Amino acid sequence: MKVTFVYPGIAVIGFNCLGGSSHDTISINLGLGYISSYLKKNSKHETDLIDLRDLRGWDHYLKELDSRTPDIVGIYCNTVNFQNSLRAAELAKSLGKHVIMGGPHATLDPESLLASGFVDSIIVGEGEVSFLQVVDLIAAGKQPDRIVKGIRIDNLDDIPFPDRDLYNMERILGGPGIFPYPSRYVGIIASRGCYYNCAFCQPLEKIIFGKKIRTRSVANIIDEVKSVIERYQANFIMFECDTLTTNKSWALELCREMKSIPVAWGAQSRADTIDDELASAMHGAGCMVLFIGFESGSQRILNLLRKGITPQQSLEAGKVCRRNKLLIFANYMLGVPTETREDLEMTYELIRRMEPELHSPSYFSPIPGSDLFDYCKSTDLIKTDGYEDYIRNPTLEKIKGIDYRLLDRFRDKMLDCKRSCWTEASFARNVFKRWAFLIREGYWAILAREFAESLPVVIKVPLRVVNRIVMNALSFRVKDEKKYYPGT
Repeated sequence: MKVTFVYPGIAVIGFNCLGGSSHDTISINLGLGYISSYLKKNSKHETDLIDLRDLRGWDHYLKELDSRTPDIVGIYCNTVNFQNSLRAAELAKSLGKHVIMGGPHATLDPESLLASGFVDSIIVGEGEVSFLQVVDLIAAGKQPDRIVKGIRIDNLDDIPFPDRDLYNMERILGGPGIFPYPSRYVGIIASRGCYYNCAFCQPLEKIIFGKKIRTRSVANIIDEVKSVIERYQANFIMFECDTLTTNKSWALELCREMKSIPVAWGAQSRADTIDDELASAMHGAGCMVLFIGFESGSQRILNLLRKGITPQQSLEAGKVCRRNKLLIFANYMLGVPTETREDLEMTYELIRRMEPELHSPSYFSPIPGSDLFDYCKSTDLIKTDGYEDYIRNPTLEKIKGIDYRLLDRFRDKMLDCKRSCWTEASFARNVFKRWAFLIREGYWAILAREFAESLPVVIKVPLRVVNRIVMNALSFRVKDEKKYYPGT
């Protein structure tokens, strides 16, 4: 059987954006990669993938799907791409294809997808084993169930590395990458599941992955790291599991092995799981940045989010990162239900004192499948008009009772509270290496933008002025940015 997977991740960013300078344009869905590699290892079924980010529009998708002549179309569905997933399924059905859908939103609400008439089967939960079983049934001329429960694999080492070649890796890795990381950014999942119970994402994650946390062996992870370096010349590895630092002994073992591999990397952590011993080991092993969900400086809001940390722990985590030369990528959430100006002031004070090098503010969005979504729905707080509006970007008005103009002002104040690469040597080394790459490749517009954004607040000037100065001062031919980032 021939299976064509579809990755519909064009919400907000649109078609023809692959390989740009944002995370959404260079990341790949590893779940589809795992299902593909599992099928290839355990059967003779063929697989390929259509990435909507690599296409010009829906007509291009229909033409591409028709030319590949698959027997089965497997479509990933998350909440913000719900409409894109459904449209992809509708067009696949117009060609007479058997459509299988999976992913977080499919797991959350399979009935509505089946009711559309465009989907034949839904995989609920993890998909490797169950997807293969469904394909085998279809190949045998049998009709699979409409809702198929995913089967979890206890030993993650048994799953082959994800099939990244499904994607246009040349276009993804051939762009400028993301500030301030090296250009060839590759993600690796080291575990499945989450130890924690945050109200803004649980219980959906536990429904997908179960309550038991499964961790790959360090040897297996290192083999994949070496593999992506050899195959894709990766120069930055992002460990995309929920929290790399909860199991300290395992994380220290990983650091010992990563130390011998000359590659920069980053990971997600929590304020209550990082200490000097672990941070020092991570830095010594090449770790460049820790993504930490601080969320709020208000203990009341943290309690509402069931975050399980205190503002003091957040401040201490920031100090630990600073002492050990790890960049702080601060995730924080504004506009939480019942949040007051006083709560916002506390979050601002936390960020002001911490001065993270990198910021990722979000406006609380009631994600379906979470307990806070149920709360917002039951209290009639939800304002969003469509699923795409559930994106957590710090834009759009998500819920009632929040002064979003006030949020915009606090967001801008917090974004100004950051360490500059001009004042921090370890940060500067990474940034200057990146800028040297941008100069070599002729990404002058990107360089000008990043330079302007890196300036200390007191001397920052408008981006358009810096762009004009840089472009006029340098007599180099500028690469056609539209060619690489058509969405810009």
